[in-house]
Amino acid sequence: MRFGTDVGIRAVGVWLPETLDTAAQAVEEGRLPPEVAERMGVTALPIATEISAPDMAVRAARIALDRAGWDGGDIDVLVHTWIYHQGHDMWSPPHYIAKLLGAEGCLPLALHQGCDGGGLALQDAALRLTADPAVRRALVTASDRFVLPGIDRWNFQPSMPLGDSGTAILLERSPGADAPFALLAVNTYVAPDLEVLVRGDRPFADMPMQVELPFSVLDSARAGSELLASVAYDHITSLVTSTLQDAGVDADDERLRYVVLPRIGTSGVTALYLPALNDLLDVEYLRFDDLTGHLGCGDWGADLNDLYEGRILAPGDMALLIGAGAGLTWVCALVQAADDSEQGS
Repeated sequence: MRFGTDVGIRAVGVWLPETLDTAAQAVEEGRLPPEVAERMGVTALPIATEISAPDMAVRAARIALDRAGWDGGDIDVLVHTWIYHQGHDMWSPPHYIAKLLGAEGCLPLALHQGCDGGGLALQDAALRLTADPAVRRALVTASDRFVLPGIDRWNFQPSMPLGDSGTAILLERSPGADAPFALLAVNTYVAPDLEVLVRGDRPFADMPMQVELPFSVLDSARAGSELLASVAYDHITSLVTSTLQDAGVDADDERLRYVVLPRIGTSGVTALYLPALNDLLDVEYLRFDDLTGHLGCGDWGADLNDLYEGRILAPGDMALLIGAGAGLTWVCALVQAADDSEQGS
């Protein structure tokens, strides 16, 4: 899906708790097997102790708004996405976020799909910017707080620990020179047969967390690992190829400098992503999960924030962001640093 230079990423923001739970502590206390810690390749996870998930999204959004010089009233659409419990039942977190930001005139939307929610929310916001003349500015937020008794963050999924965060991405139509990135294209590849990787053989329940507490996909993910590995190469190849084609960019374009790998731990990216990417592209890989682990839907905003704060892309350079989520849906986005603006703040 091509957006060209019509949609800009005006600003990004991330809020991470200062408290860290280290892998070394988890191993020492018997909460994490040492061999699993080694496969993860993650040093520590940010832990939210006194703040809700939606409030982390609000803090991230305020950082992004401040960087853009906007206020909440400038937002036309807000898309909020998450994985785990947001603090209340039968409730709309995006309306709460909009209220606290003073975004009273925006349309608050929820996108609850899985870890790919961040990429899909980015795509949804970009589509609204291009399809609706009344929508000129959009906000994408993601937040999660993974806590017991519902979630054991170190042992939720094989070799993929979970960190707490709030992230925010501001997008605008017909961006000016001060937008650090253009969103050139976003594409998806869907494999519904892989929904079983989360469901497993559990019976359907009548209420959340009724069947298993803490909830874990360790067994179902391991049982479906061969199925996932058997299709990952072809699906990722098709996804990356179509994204580049939509943007009109060749795989050997010298402006394509990086692939930002999903924050799913060393073993996950090595087994599922690198085989296809190595055959397709001659670029540098970036991983930002050492002190965060997997941020769920927040990976996308956090990755863009690391590109921004690190001034990693020179003017005109491009980076691919890629990831997947329960369903299973892969998402890939191509961004380009503005030619005539400096990154950083």
